[in-house]
Amino acid sequence: MQFFDISLTIQNSMLVWRGDSPAEVDRFAIVEKDGYGQSNLKLTTHTGTHVDAPNHFVAGGNGVDQIPLEKLIGSCKVLDLTNIGRLEILPEDLGEVQKGDRILLKTGNYKLMKQSTFPEEYVSLSAEAAKFLAEKEINLVGIDFLGIEKEKNPGHPVHVTLLSAGVVNVEGLDLENIEPGEYELICLPLKIKDGDGSPARVVLIKR
Repeated sequence: MQFFDISLTIQNSMLVWRGDSPAEVDRFAIVEKDGYGQSNLKLTTHTGTHVDAPNHFVAGGNGVDQIPLEKLIGSCKVLDLTNIGRLEILPEDLGEVQKGDRILLKTGNYKLMKQSTFPEEYVSLSAEAAKFLAEKEINLVGIDFLGIEKEKNPGHPVHVTLLSAGVVNVEGLDLENIEPGEYELICLPLKIKDGDGSPARVVLIKR
């Protein structure tokens, strides 16, 4: 059995969404001086590897604390989309999708996550692909960038379509060293009351 941590490490100077507050880890007590170690964290709910809750884009939607665990834990498929040759993922790129699937999209975006500035272009899910996945009633879709949708997309159709259908979005995955195939997924966001999202620790298990 192999375990793969596909979460980004939360740290100062990490890449965040354009316009978001930077991540800050402020250690205000250290063992050598104070007898204990403790830090303040300053993060948005969408810092690093994170889960989007329905109320991130859907008025009256559930918070992250109400996402059923069975959507976040279970079998999943990692799809290799590194060679599609365009910036939008289309339905035909997703292959055979079944009701209840959990799908992680490896696009090559992880290279952009190592930059200090927000990129102008990255691979994202098209509105057509979002509709396709919603109609298939999948449980979860994840991607290797801070957003699953292209920046400044009017009306945010990808997010709205997926979240309205109860599809969990997981963004900011580190899939650089993950081979395509089938895994067990454990995705655990913080239990923030009515939270519109939360940083998450995400792990794959290969049996």
